[in-house]
Amino acid sequence: MAHQKKALFVIFKPNKLPKQQELREQFSSSYPFFKEMEAVEYKCWWISEEKGQWGALYVFRSQKELEDYLTSDRWLKAIPEKYGCTPTWEVMDVGMILSKTIITQAHESWII
Repeated sequence: MAHQKKALFVIFKPNKLPKQQELREQFSSSYPFFKEMEAVEYKCWWISEEKGQWGALYVFRSQKELEDYLTSDRWLKAIPEKYGCTPTWEVMDVGMILSKTIITQAHESWII
């Protein structure tokens, strides 16, 4: 049910924003892990070259599963080490989720 879901909006502000292609490669390397995260129903990466930042929007099945992720070693240690900075984030309630397609492979997930 949508009222039980929670969204996590994440922003990374590295000292130097990697090129878009490099970020896409990093995002794609995370796809197998994301695919196995049953708690996450949706994830969208985004890049703002103008602001020198990038991030993601996740939709978790529940508050508990979101809290479990935010206290995990992956979130607290592996993610900052992989991307070279600690992200800021905000938890939000989820409204309606609309999707025109379902992505099942990382290489198909880029809208150009």
